Amino acid sequence: MTEPSDAIIPILQRIQADIAETKRDLGRRIETIGETLAHHGEKLEAIEGYLTYGLGLTARNSSDIETLKADIEEIKRRVAALERR
Repeated sequence: MTEPSDAIIPILQRIQADIAETKRDLGRRIETIGETLAHHGEKLEAIEGYLTYGLGLTARNSSDIETLKADIEEIKRRVAALERR
């Protein structure tokens, strides 16, 4: 006579093997995703550096433009004062 465990044990072993395979596959995928995220993080840091540099240049140029406008106004004022003499 066949024992119930004789029929159940192979099924449980297959389930256990499937679970182990799934865990290995998930582990590989998580590792791959981690590498991808690290790569993207490096790229974002580089982009952040370029943006910071670009914004710094823009702010400096704006400051220089304002200084030049003030200098032009001063020159115009002086020329106007000389012409009145």
